[in-house]
Amino acid sequence: ADFYWKLAHLGGEFISVIFTHIVFLFTSLNRRKITIFIYLQAIIFLLLYYFGIIKVKISFLYGALYYIKPADIGYFISVTFWILIAVYGFIELFKYYKKSQGVKRNQTTYLFIGMLCGFLGGLTYLFPIFNINIYPFGQLGIALYSIIIVYAILRYRLLDIKVALTRAGIFVSVYLFVLGIPFILGYKYGAWQAATWVTVLLATSGPFIYLFLQRRAENIIRKEQLVYQQALRSTSSTMMLNKDLDKLLRVIVLNVVDIVKVEWAAVYLKDEKQSKYILKHHRSKIREVVLPGEFTFDSELIKRFYNSKLPLIGEEIHSQELKVGLAVPCFLDSNMIGFLLLGDKPKGRIYDQSDVNEFTLLANQTALAIENCQFYSKERQHQQYLRVSSLDRQMAGLAHEIDNPNSALLSSLGSLELALDDLKDVIPADKMEYAKKKIERARFNSKRISKMITSVREFSRASTGEVNPIKFEWIMEGFLNIIEPQFKYNGVNFIQEALNEAVWLRANKVEIEQVLVNLGANSVQAINEIWQKGDNTLESKKEITFKAYKIDSSILRIDFSDTGGGIVKEMLEQVFLDFVTTKGSAEGTGLGLSISRKIIQKHNGKIWAESEGENKGATFHIELPIANDLSEEERKRAEVERGNQGKKDMFIQDFPK
Repeated sequence: ADFYWKLAHLGGEFISVIFTHIVFLFTSLNRRKITIFIYLQAIIFLLLYYFGIIKVKISFLYGALYYIKPADIGYFISVTFWILIAVYGFIELFKYYKKSQGVKRNQTTYLFIGMLCGFLGGLTYLFPIFNINIYPFGQLGIALYSIIIVYAILRYRLLDIKVALTRAGIFVSVYLFVLGIPFILGYKYGAWQAATWVTVLLATSGPFIYLFLQRRAENIIRKEQLVYQQALRSTSSTMMLNKDLDKLLRVIVLNVVDIVKVEWAAVYLKDEKQSKYILKHHRSKIREVVLPGEFTFDSELIKRFYNSKLPLIGEEIHSQELKVGLAVPCFLDSNMIGFLLLGDKPKGRIYDQSDVNEFTLLANQTALAIENCQFYSKERQHQQYLRVSSLDRQMAGLAHEIDNPNSALLSSLGSLELALDDLKDVIPADKMEYAKKKIERARFNSKRISKMITSVREFSRASTGEVNPIKFEWIMEGFLNIIEPQFKYNGVNFIQEALNEAVWLRANKVEIEQVLVNLGANSVQAINEIWQKGDNTLESKKEITFKAYKIDSSILRIDFSDTGGGIVKEMLEQVFLDFVTTKGSAEGTGLGLSISRKIIQKHNGKIWAESEGENKGATFHIELPIANDLSEEERKRAEVERGNQGKKDMFIQDFPK
């Protein structure tokens, strides 16, 4: 009985020590000196028992059970140290519980309760030892501890089962060796004194052998994981070099799917104006995954991110529609600018703490890279706006320079016509008629130039942003004066289905014209692209169709269709983002449609695109609210202002005879 008690005590002495060591590892506490001390004291007490320095005696209790009884003060000191070390471990675990969040808080809860059940149950073993004659039924708590910890492992991923079993296997193998040799020496050869010394020696070196073998085995088991974690670190370190936000987000999801082999990955970005997180890019490895297009600021997932500011393991994300393996927020200070959602890892593997740490690092680097891209994008946009403003000023100046000689031309035509009238008796009638027709033709073309100059001046003038009562036909007139020459030059047939009634809007004329001009210019480029590439067929047409009609009494609908290169399905929404373009880098800035959407939204309208695919043309739809609430006085004032502008134009265009 004495021998087997010492044998059992070899494990029992280390229970509180290993528990406290586990707490240090779990909570990432750096307690190296304390760890060394608690292991040393356990080894010292163990040796004191084995060499009989701390004396105990054997008592016969409860039928066939033998219990030890303390024979001196040494046993009380040993038990006191054992209990104090366990209490210290619980104190550190409770302190960590109070500040932990998310999955860590759940893991801590189950670890604390499970260990508490085990220790309280195990302590009842001391009752008979200290003459409290109660059978230690509390040891059933050790079984309860096992159930709770296994549940925490499976439900909240407290341990990686594969790694845990490997460690357990190595532990059993090492200590079978440590204990097996002394048994052989003792039973086979009867050398119990030598067996005791060998036991002491192997028990001292056993932990070091175990740790060495454990590291080697885990490196083999986690080889694939270590490789992709290194690749993730490499991706994190190079993200700051990318200044294109769209490309950055695409690279992130591609790398995560290709490197980690997750089922799918998606990245969402914050949109302050819409108070939502919008899906920007996603990639699926095996099957198509239906992902939410957006998460509102008040959604449950977003609230949990802001509460924890930590990654959420799949079990913490309660979603009926989508099974998420890991969700990683990207925070800059207290602002979450986006987040990454990941599907399950292959073969049912779990996301362990090292995975969470790597993805947290990736998320932190992603947040900085996104901020960098957004800053660069704003700077590019600012520079582009400055460039456009400069071009507008140059356009206005050029229009002025053209208008001056054109006005002189009109004046000269008037003078020439007067001179011909004075020579009507000299010039033959047929020659006179021919000359007058040429003068009229020249005057007609000069008037066209004047109209275009007026539209260009108005279009290039910086918009005040004010909305005023205006007829849609006035907007169309300015739009056509600007864009028709471009249609004719490129051989594009423009088909217009005009409104058969006056429609009044509250709008900024220059801004709505800008939207229509952008659509017209884009359509011309899309049509030319097909013909330049030679992708056109015998049935291909250079054609743009413009249709304006009332959906009902409150909405004006515009359909702007072309026979150009079309838009792939994935780009239908993205073409309205800043700096996104389907053209070559030399042909577009990627701002036209972005600005157009902002203008239409400012007018409380909608704009969207439809296309059947590549080389199948595209249609842009615009809806604007009709100003049915305009008073008669407001309409007359608008007509008068329009008429005054017309008189000014007529004065320039028609030189009095």
